[in-house]
Order: sequence, then structure tokens, then C-alpha cells
Amino acid sequence: MAAEPAERRPYHREDLRRELLEAALAHVRDHGHHGLSVRTLAQAVGVSPGAPYHHFKDRRELLLAIALHGYGELGAAAARAAASGSTAKERLLALCISFVDYAQANPRLMELMYESELTSPTPDPALLEHQHAGRAALQAQLEWALPSLSEDARTLRLLSLWSTVYGFASLRNKHLIDPFEPAGSNPDQIARGTLRLAVEAAVRQPTDALAP
Repeated sequence: MAAEPAERRPYHREDLRRELLEAALAHVRDHGHHGLSVRTLAQAVGVSPGAPYHHFKDRRELLLAIALHGYGELGAAAARAAASGSTAKERLLALCISFVDYAQANPRLMELMYESELTSPTPDPALLEHQHAGRAALQAQLEWALPSLSEDARTLRLLSLWSTVYGFASLRNKHLIDPFEPAGSNPDQIARGTLRLAVEAAVRQPTDALAP
């Protein structure tokens, strides 16, 4: 009797999706997402080439699952950070530090989450939900710190703060900020000092009713 084609052989795994996702995450963290394919993932896990398609219809769906896992981790880190301070300023700084720390620990995963085919030409709606949640976390602290500030003024401050946080994390991961850091400086201190200045500017009390 002829052997059953490889792609039709049963794969007796209790949680193949979890195994595939873990292997894909490891690949992205070590090598980035560009060379990841469903076929190479199947080889890494040790199943037939067709087995992953029972869980991910194509490569994009696989990449989306990896990115969403990253956003889940990032959101959990943000929740811990938001609970760590007693004032809005402390919580804002903790939130900003948690983002930069996660970005530095997971540079290739962050590239998939923020600068990949999942975000161009527009972000996938599933990713936008998490990005909006992150914005809401920062906004809540700004509203607590500056309750009398107009919504438009708070929005400007939020944009300025987020631009600094994301910009710093991106520049640091691409090593574009290295030449501008003082010789012999501590990278961790540079990051926290930069973020502290950005947070202080964001929560600064306006000098008059028209000040942003």
C-alpha cells in the first residue's frame, strides 16, 4: 500500500498552533521576520509543510499572530509600569521606560510590530487596537496630571511625548543615536534622562490659558 503523501500525514500534536507560534517568535527574535516562511516554520517544528496551514492561512496571518503576541507582552509591561508610581508623572515615566526597555530587548520583534508589511501602507486593524490602547494609557496619566488643560493642548503634549519615546527607541535600536551619546556614558542613564526630560515637559503646568 502506497505511503500517504507527507502533507496529508496526521500530526499528532496537542497544541501545534502554540508550538508554531513559539518557533516563529524565536525565529523573529533571532533573525527578524523577513526570512520567515510557513514552510521553514514547519521544518523547524518537525511537521509536514501543510500542517501549519490548519492554523495560519498564509504568511501574513502568521506574522500578525507574532506581532499581536508582542503587543500583548508590551501591554502587560505597560500595565505593570502604570501601577508602579504614586503620581501621574511617575507613572508616565514608568510607561515610557517600559516601552523603551521592551524595544531594546526585542528589536527585531518591534520592527515587525511597527515597521513591516503589517503596518504599510496602513496598520492592520488588529494592531491599531493595541496602539490605541497604548495611547489611552499615556493620555489617562496626562489627564490626571493636567485636568484643567484643554483636550487639544493635551493632544499636542501627548504627540510630543510619544514622538520622543518612539523616536528614541527606534534610533537606539538602529544605532543611529550612538554617535551623539557622550563618550563613556551609561546607555541606561541616557535613556532614562531623555525620557525624564520629555515627561517633565509633558506635565509642565501652562504659564497662561493659551499655552500648550
